[in-house]
Amino acid sequence: MPTAQKLAFASIRLRVAASPEVRVTFKLMPIQIGDILGDYQVTGVLGRGGMGKVFRVRNLVSDREEAMKVVLPDLDENAELADRFLREIKVHASLQHPNIAFLHTALRIEGRLVMIMELVEGVSLEETLRRGPLEVPVAVNYTNQILAALAFAHERGVIHRDIKPANILIAAGVVVKLTDFGIARPSGASRLTGTGLAVGTLAYMSPEQIRSGQIDARSDIYSLGIMFYEMVTGRRPILADTEHAMMNAQLNVMPPDPAAVNPKVPEALSAAIMRALAKEPGSRFQTALEFQATLQGPGRIGVESSVTPAATAISAPELAELEGRLSRAIGPIAGRLVATAARRYATISEIRQALAAEIEDPKERAAFLKTGAGVKTDSGVTAATDARTHTQPGAFDPAALERLAHELAPYLGPIAKLVVTRAARSARSPEELQNALAAEIPSVADRQRFLAAIRSVL
Repeated sequence: MPTAQKLAFASIRLRVAASPEVRVTFKLMPIQIGDILGDYQVTGVLGRGGMGKVFRVRNLVSDREEAMKVVLPDLDENAELADRFLREIKVHASLQHPNIAFLHTALRIEGRLVMIMELVEGVSLEETLRRGPLEVPVAVNYTNQILAALAFAHERGVIHRDIKPANILIAAGVVVKLTDFGIARPSGASRLTGTGLAVGTLAYMSPEQIRSGQIDARSDIYSLGIMFYEMVTGRRPILADTEHAMMNAQLNVMPPDPAAVNPKVPEALSAAIMRALAKEPGSRFQTALEFQATLQGPGRIGVESSVTPAATAISAPELAELEGRLSRAIGPIAGRLVATAARRYATISEIRQALAAEIEDPKERAAFLKTGAGVKTDSGVTAATDARTHTQPGAFDPAALERLAHELAPYLGPIAKLVVTRAARSARSPEELQNALAAEIPSVADRQRFLAAIRSVL
């Protein structure tokens, strides 16, 4: 065996039960692209953090692409980290929300404890911020979605404790997904580390985390305030050269107002961000809902600034709400369908109509549309259930649809036929149907190959 392929064994002790303590030792080999673990084939690496490594995988049974998070195999004797991973599974499993990356299941594969999660097609907020500050309305939009996720978690007694751009994924540039509950904990639970050891990321850590004091929902609000400040100004509010200096700054230094750094930031929004950054928890917003109400209140802070038409026409919280209701009718594919519809249509009413066509059951479809009845379009016309907003889709040749499903199958797997059938119901022209199907393919190169193959099908 070549030297490059010699794999060192690592040993991880998993503390499976708290009392009595049971330790099981597994010898684990590093995972590589192409490896098959149970029913999953590893097709890529998505990221690596303190808790584990995240891989892009393909389910060999359903052919669905997913994300697999695995405890790092090189943390010998680290029972505490294994404990955290078990906690993350239990915490994450309790949180099903459109703005939280979905946990499909957790299982042991060949001695490894893994999480199988929704594959979010998009980029992290960290990557996005490398290009500079966001337009104010976009930053407000993203923050509103994060607050919706936090409100949901906090109501269930879960504090995230590591809110930062790397843990925020943006799907299709519209829908925000909160990830990585590796150091989250239920309110009132004992600390995951020894007394006096702070857990989190220093640049986004609240003063009470620095002190290893009592942590509650207001700590997440402080961390989000730092991230919100960075979104609208392009720089972090707390800067320091060393860890000690950073901790001291988090405890004692107040940054300049965001409006002083970026004149495009409205004064009211600047004041809201500074309130979130108050050193004393009692001076901050007390809940995520209170923070969100301030952003969504009269005048809708920050939304009056210039922004692209798509960002003003489509409300991200409404998209997240649509995804949640659609997922109850058709399952996890809802996220992909909402993201695709958001790219194709300019208003929430058009998106709702397109998504309704994806629901097979007439009663469920009617219920889905009924909940959106009365929503006004940009022109002021009630359109949620108005048949005049869409012409009847054209009738497509069944043989052509079969051919489309055959061409789409290599990219989406067995679900291709269902995707074609649903898209054909709402498409109003051959071009619209072809583009809708191509939008389901994540890879640009694969999308172009698919379009070339089906050019003469319809």
